[in-house]
Amino acid sequence: MRGVDLRYSIMADVVLFGAGQIAEVAKAYIDEYSDHRIVGFTVDDGFRHGETFAGLPLVAWESLEERFPPDAVQLLGPLSYRSMNGLRRDRHAEGKARGYSFASFIHPQSHIQAAGVGENSFILEANVIQPFVTIGQGAMIWSGNFIGHHTVIGDYCFFASQIGIGSNVRIGEGTFVGGGVGVAPDITIGDGCLLALRATVHHDVPAESVVHGPPDARVVKLGKSRMKRLL
Repeated sequence: MRGVDLRYSIMADVVLFGAGQIAEVAKAYIDEYSDHRIVGFTVDDGFRHGETFAGLPLVAWESLEERFPPDAVQLLGPLSYRSMNGLRRDRHAEGKARGYSFASFIHPQSHIQAAGVGENSFILEANVIQPFVTIGQGAMIWSGNFIGHHTVIGDYCFFASQIGIGSNVRIGEGTFVGGGVGVAPDITIGDGCLLALRATVHHDVPAESVVHGPPDARVVKLGKSRMKRLL
């Protein structure tokens, strides 16, 4: 997608999945920088406190079709890394099964020459993403990161800020990358990992592991059930 700015895809009315601070931030960015229009919000019914959020309808996910049918809106989100990005993965699959399409947002002040970015992605400003990078669906990439050429990022990954990823890196599905992390070139990181704040990665990391930041910089393999309890 060299030179393509996804914010200029066909304008859609969009329902954001979320009703917290990240949803507020997303609406502010989309209102300012996108052709899309936010028309409402949705959350699981147990997390719904009130009828509106940010001045727009807040609708239970379980009954979303009653207010916003699939032929009227697109969805974006959940914009959350809850359950090691599992909530975002699960609700994306459920939305697709219910007939919804999904929007993406890419900030125009990012420099993106990636070969592809999957749907339902949210990428903020000041990111440099070099040629031949591929980014899976459901990506959340916060502000001010560098991703080197020929890197492959799996579905439903979350990147915080000030991250440096070397060239030809493989990052597995559902991985959480904390602020200030550095990954050397030619590294493979397995699915469902957590790279903690300021961690530096010089060796391959097995799936479902935590890479601690300084001072100890340990790699600890926990397994899927324990990883889900971390975030």
